[in-house]
Order: sequence, then structure tokens, then C-alpha cells
Amino acid sequence: MGREATITAEQVTAVADAMKVEGIKPTSRAVRERLGNTGSMGTINKLLQRWKAGQVRQATAALALPPALQKALIDFMDAELTAARATLEAELAEQQQEAADLATENERQAELIAAREEEIEGLAIEKAEAEGKASQLSADLDAARIEAVREREAAEQARTELAKALLRLEAMPRLEADLVAVRAELSTERHARVTAEQSAAVLAAQKDDLTGRLTDASSRRERAEETLLAQQQRADKLSAELADTRASLQATEARAKAFEREAATAAAAVERARGEAKTAGEQAAQLRGQLEASRSVQPTRKRPTD
Repeated sequence: MGREATITAEQVTAVADAMKVEGIKPTSRAVRERLGNTGSMGTINKLLQRWKAGQVRQATAALALPPALQKALIDFMDAELTAARATLEAELAEQQQEAADLATENERQAELIAAREEEIEGLAIEKAEAEGKASQLSADLDAARIEAVREREAAEQARTELAKALLRLEAMPRLEADLVAVRAELSTERHARVTAEQSAAVLAAQKDDLTGRLTDASSRRERAEETLLAQQQRADKLSAELADTRASLQATEARAKAFEREAATAAAAVERARGEAKTAGEQAAQLRGQLEASRSVQPTRKRPTD
């Protein structure tokens, strides 16, 4: 968008007339200085050329001679002026056209400069905005880097916790195998206890039966002493076996209670390990397949001997 002209033809004409009265030749630069160095040189030159063209027409119209010399001079001056006027008018027209072209070009250049200045102002604004965005982006980048460092530290801590959870998970199959073995041993001991109690009941019944037979066969006491002695020895032997069985059963119950306590401790450890394994989240899910595979090849715990 071009700038509006701040100099009018009336202002240029007034300044040129004043300079002519003062005997000073009006020029574009002198007129611009009289106008306070305002306005473009192209516009002032264009308006000054119009003023000069008007001055030539006024001089031609005001040319007059006394009646005594007019006739002689007019013919001569007319011929000379006609020839000179044609040349001067042609040159003047050419100069005026050149001056007009120059003024037009100056005005176009001034408009172009104004447009460029506006573009420069717009670019300066865009530059300031871009610098502000760059500063914001730089701050965001710094914040992102700090956040990345925190994320890496958190990830490292999570990997450490995951490694601990994996160690606990790796210990789980062994604990579960131990628990299964203890339960099997406990079941075996309970079965042995039931068998021993049944044997004791049978022996007690046999003893009662023998006592009844001794009462009923008191008359045959002398004859059955040897047999009774043998039966008594057998009963004593069975009683000793029963006592040994009861002692073994008590030891077995003590071991079973110890195994139950170990199983409870192992179960609590398993539950704690499972609770900690859940905190591993999605990362532990990738290891479940490995855990299932490792469970399929769990080593069998060797049964302890008495």
C-alpha cells in the first residue's frame, strides 16, 4: 500500500513564486528545503515542472512591443520564435515527459519502499514471535530433558524392583515343591498313625480275648501255661511294638507340626512374593510364560529319611 502525498501543487507553486520574486532559481531540492525537507523529490519535481511550464506560457502571452517597433520586430520574432518554440516545445515536452516518468518512477519506488518497510516490520514481528517460540521451545526442551532423566531413573528403579521380583518368582517353584513334599510326608505320617492305632486296637482286643480265655480256662491253666507264656511274650512284644509305634507316631506328629509351620511360613512367603510380583505389572506378564515353563521342569524334592 503506497503512502499518501503530503505535498500539494499549491505549496510547490507558492514556494517557487516566492523564490522567483527573491531572484532565486527554483529547483526541486531548494523547494523541498523550503518545505521543511518533507515530501518525495519525485513529487516535488513533477509539480515544479508543471509550474515551470505555466511560467513559459505566461512569458509568451506577456510578450508585447511598442507600436512603433512591433511591426518590424514581430515579423522577425515571429519567425524566430516559431522555429525556436517548436524546438523548445519539443524539448520541453520530452523533458516534461522524462520528468513525469521520473516522478512516476520515484513515486513507484517510494510506494515499493513503503511496502518493503511494512514487510520488514511484519518480518520483525514474525522474528520476535519466532524468537519467543524458540525460547519457549528451548525451555520445553530443557524441561523434557529433565523429565527424561527422571523417567530413566524411575525406569532403572523399576528394573531393579523387577529383578528382585523375578528372584522371588524363581524361588516360588522350589517353595511350592517343598510344600507339596511336606504335605505328602504329612499325609504318609497320618496314614501310618491310623494304621498304628488300628493295630493297637486289634492288639487290645486280642489281649482282652486272651484274658477272657485265661479266666475261662483256669482249669486248664497248668496245661496252657506254656501256651499262655508264649502268648504273654507275644503280647509283651506287641506292647513294645505299640509303644515304639506310639513314640514314632508322636515324633511323626511333631515333625508334621513342624512341617505345617514351615508350610505356613512358605505359604506366607509365597503370598508375599505373589503380592510383590503383582506390582511388577505388565513387565512381569512377559515372564509368566517363562515361569510356566520353569514350573513344568521343577526338580523333585528328595524325601528326608528318619
